[in-house]
Amino acid sequence: MHKNILVIRIVAAVQSCLLLLVYSLTSSRKAAAENGAVPAAPPKASAFHADQADTNNRTDFEFREVENGAFRVGERLEYSIRYGALSAGKARLSIPEIVNYNGRPCYHLLSEAWSNPLFSRFYKVEDRVRSFTDAEGIFSWRMEKKQHEGGFRDERVVEFDQAAGLAITTKKDRRDSTEIPPFALDVLSAVYYVRTQNLAIGDSVFFDNYDNGKIYPLKIIVHRKEKIRTPAGKFECLVVEPFLQTPAFFQQKGRVILHMTADARKIPVLITSQLYLKGFDLGNIVAELEKMEGVLPAGK
Repeated sequence: MHKNILVIRIVAAVQSCLLLLVYSLTSSRKAAAENGAVPAAPPKASAFHADQADTNNRTDFEFREVENGAFRVGERLEYSIRYGALSAGKARLSIPEIVNYNGRPCYHLLSEAWSNPLFSRFYKVEDRVRSFTDAEGIFSWRMEKKQHEGGFRDERVVEFDQAAGLAITTKKDRRDSTEIPPFALDVLSAVYYVRTQNLAIGDSVFFDNYDNGKIYPLKIIVHRKEKIRTPAGKFECLVVEPFLQTPAFFQQKGRVILHMTADARKIPVLITSQLYLKGFDLGNIVAELEKMEGVLPAGK
């Protein structure tokens, strides 16, 4: 087995943990192809860009409201990523502020992921995703993605025109548009949307996720409860699993299992992604919660 191919597949699985719940399906699609209580009111929003147009005068789009007892501004979640006993890197999810975007208060969601010095000798990973997500309706207005993975570079900005039903992607000098359903989510805002949902054993949650010019219908299944321990502490968790609602996804062998706190916060504390190469089971990539700051108090 060629070492470089193995490293690339490990990185693809590491990515699935780094972006946690929904972005993991992006790596899973690549693998399948290769293998055949309510928080207090948020702080006053800061200005986002002086030249950002105010489109709050739209009358043909009805905004929704999603009750959020799961997260707040100031939350910071830090993860360690390992493959077996090998440490691969770190990841961080944070909510640094609320900003005004399109005349709406929006959570500024930030995902950062990077490989450690040892792993970087083989394949350096340095990813950053920002999402500007409607604070009241928990849907996407804008996503900015910067990826540095080995020799691969990708920078793009996606603006979600929810009223027109379009996602406009700018990459270098090229602009493309994709039709989207109402309240479409990007790969990062989808994680936070799932956290706002009331989940119980046996439940399923359905929503539409936009990534790389396509809409992917996703299904989240709640399997059971388990008690687990990570460096951040001991937690009672719901065990959930994401599925892509297309036949191609179900043909793949790898699974992604997520442990989320079994309270109103639904904090992701453990993510396990199976790693396959040419049909061979190579073990699991694991992301564990190391530290959390600014989270809401635990509630049922």
